[in-house]
Amino acid sequence: MFNVQYLVPIEIIANFNNDSLRLYKRGLGIIFNEEVDGDLKKKIKQVLTDQEQKKIAVVAASGETEERLACEKAILYDSGFSDLIYIQPTVALAAYFGYPFTEQVPVMSVVIGETATDLAIILGEKILYSGILDVGTDSCINAIIDLVADKFNIELSYETASGIYHDIASLMKNDTRYVKTPDFILKAEQVREAIYPVYSQIIGAINHLLPQTSTDVMRQIINTGVLFGRVGAGIRGLTEAVYWSLQLQSMIAIDEENATLLGAGALLENPQLFLKLTYDA
Repeated sequence: MFNVQYLVPIEIIANFNNDSLRLYKRGLGIIFNEEVDGDLKKKIKQVLTDQEQKKIAVVAASGETEERLACEKAILYDSGFSDLIYIQPTVALAAYFGYPFTEQVPVMSVVIGETATDLAIILGEKILYSGILDVGTDSCINAIIDLVADKFNIELSYETASGIYHDIASLMKNDTRYVKTPDFILKAEQVREAIYPVYSQIIGAINHLLPQTSTDVMRQIINTGVLFGRVGAGIRGLTEAVYWSLQLQSMIAIDEENATLLGAGALLENPQLFLKLTYDA
């Protein structure tokens, strides 16, 4: 949708990341990454003017629900932002990789977030096909909690299990890494067995989405591969797992954590295209 009412170029991109808010400013990059708390409004006032706060774009979270959207809007309005437009995370990820948004070139974009995964086939300025899976890194972390409970009869905190995920989670067989605590030793191979079903769902969704498009578009995507970003894309062995299952090449964002925010920020350099890719929510 082309937002003709936004005549003043937008300078700020916002993105929620778990319990924090990140802000990207055109020309400067990420200028703000703070926990959402009672001092958030005061902290934002230290980095943005009142004028800069009037109009911003927000990168939608993976699997954005109406409840979460309403909560995020309330936080942003309470923090001084008054006019919001949104951009899909899959579109922002494509922009991170320099996708030109021309009709001749299709791309598949997969954003693996904390609670959900967004998938889309994009052709030019349009999303041809898309889907959402209710699995993400939280699913893997909960699988690790269940693994340790079943194997060692120990109840892990979410934070400890998250640390294990980030330290040794892998989709590769024969990964020799391990985590040693006073109470147990957990091997990467054991973690792989617990979390592989989550990534199998994501790979299966890619395989399901591809045949929905035309033969020509599918052929081009098979040749160009799949783009991955956000927190769940950084796991070791993802590109290998996708290739073993689907014979598809894939590319992982170098800064997978900030890929969607940086991609949306890059689009600010082309205001006309940016507004064509955003929508009101």
